[in-house]
Amino acid sequence: MKVQFPVIGLLSGMLLFSCTSSENKANSTDTLATADTTAIPTATMATSPGSADQKTVDLVKLKLTTMFKDELSKNLIDSAGRKFKLFEYDLNEDGKKEIFVGLTGSNFCGSGGCTMLLLNPEGEMISRFTVVNYPIQISNTATKGWKDLVLNSNGKDHLMKFDGKTYPANPSVQAVYEATAPKELVKGLGTADPYLNW
Repeated sequence: MKVQFPVIGLLSGMLLFSCTSSENKANSTDTLATADTTAIPTATMATSPGSADQKTVDLVKLKLTTMFKDELSKNLIDSAGRKFKLFEYDLNEDGKKEIFVGLTGSNFCGSGGCTMLLLNPEGEMISRFTVVNYPIQISNTATKGWKDLVLNSNGKDHLMKFDGKTYPANPSVQAVYEATAPKELVKGLGTADPYLNW
């Protein structure tokens, strides 16, 4: 009996320390998450691909499956081509985010860059870009009420302006972008952003 009480006391102490330690870790993680979130600029946080809800992800998957149904039925798109990156940003300041979809794989990418889609919040096509290298940038200037885009193609940044209905399809033939302000631009579809399967 005398030996059992110290062992039980020792085990109880370890259990209590473990619970307290786990609780402290959970609290410190919550604090860390809050601190990290508040440290991110609002525009970047709001447009992070990770901030896209499941509804948007499902909408994009449906759009891609519908758009490329013929190629899929003939097994012309390999598994690498069945991935995409997602980035949302309110380009026309109407309170709704447009959706950038960065495609990958040999079906959609070549030496000059990859195909990228720009969809409205309901999933309808606004623009289809060719030869785009990721990441993309949102300019601090606007044309016809829509933010200008800075897209890299063939190693150079090009300024893409909205024409009232769409953006030009091929960035490589647009004017080379000359930075007009030292302010860093909002970026999306970066290398750290995960690819999703469709």
